[in-house]
Formats: sequence, structure tokens, C-alpha cells
Amino acid sequence: MSNLTDFFPSGGGGLTPKFQEFNASGTFTPPQALIDAGGYIEVFLVGGGSQRDAIAGGGEVLIKKMYLTSTSACSVTLGAGGQSNNTAGGSSSFNGNSAGGQNITAIGGTSSNGQYNTASPSWGANGSMGGGNGIFGYGAGGSNVGYGGVREAKANTGQGSSYSAGGSGYCLIKWYE
Repeated sequence: MSNLTDFFPSGGGGLTPKFQEFNASGTFTPPQALIDAGGYIEVFLVGGGSQRDAIAGGGEVLIKKMYLTSTSACSVTLGAGGQSNNTAGGSSSFNGNSAGGQNITAIGGTSSNGQYNTASPSWGANGSMGGGNGIFGYGAGGSNVGYGGVREAKANTGQGSSYSAGGSGYCLIKWYE
């Protein structure tokens, strides 16, 4: 029996996975090693969740793959969660255009009865409808007790909430170098 390193001395492709997590707005500066390795990144972006006593929409969740071509800084803005009854969540954005990539925006959760034209199931719940579970729990909708959905949102999840402030946005950037 042989070991993988007998065939691939560097353990395979030789690239190391890296990531940067954002729990507050900030800046992503692509390292030169990322650009030298081809510039491929994956952005996981979540808008802020709404707050409403009945049907609280979670923020949109986006997973976007792109290539960057320079080490220019990219701004990351995280949307705030809705703070009081009938308050929508703020949108989150990743501005990759400054480094040769793309700008993307995950819209904040609505404080109305529905979340339309989103890339993720982030709507709230009521007596006759199920709540949107979001993606990996991020961007899940909220509702009253007994109707499914999130009751109290967690920070940096984009979850909607019917009893406390909506969850703020979140961003995770992954790459290899």
C-alpha cells in the first residue's frame, strides 16, 4: 500500500485553503499569493434580517465565485438587522470590482409579508406558510411562536426575528494560495 505523498510529494495540488470572515464591515485585500495562484475566490454574503412581530424576513444569502486580478482592496459592507417592529434589514455588499472581480449585493430581509426575487429561501412564516430556512441557517425567516421560523435571531446570521432585533449580515471569503 502506498501513501498519497509517494505520488504527490507536496500532498496533492500544493495550494493551501485560506479564508477571511467578516462580522463587521471592513476591507478584503487580496494577497499577492492569491493572484499568483489564479485569483479564484468564493464569497458567502448574507444581508441583515428584519424584525417584525408576525412575519420577519431573513436576509438574502449569496454564494458567488469569481476571479480577482489585482491586490487592490475590496470593501465589505454588512447590513444591520432590523432593530424595532416592522424594520427591514440592511443590504450587505462585496465590492470585488476594484480588484478585477464583481460587485455583489445580498438584500436585507423585508418587514412585509414576502421576500421576492432573492437567491435564497429567506422569507418569514405565518399560520399557513412555512418559514424559509435560509442556507445553513443563515438568512432564515422568523415568525410568531408556533408557526415555525426563527424566534430570536443570532448576530451575524441575517436571520429574521419576531421577538428581538434581526440578525446582522455576514461575509466569508475563501481562496487558495
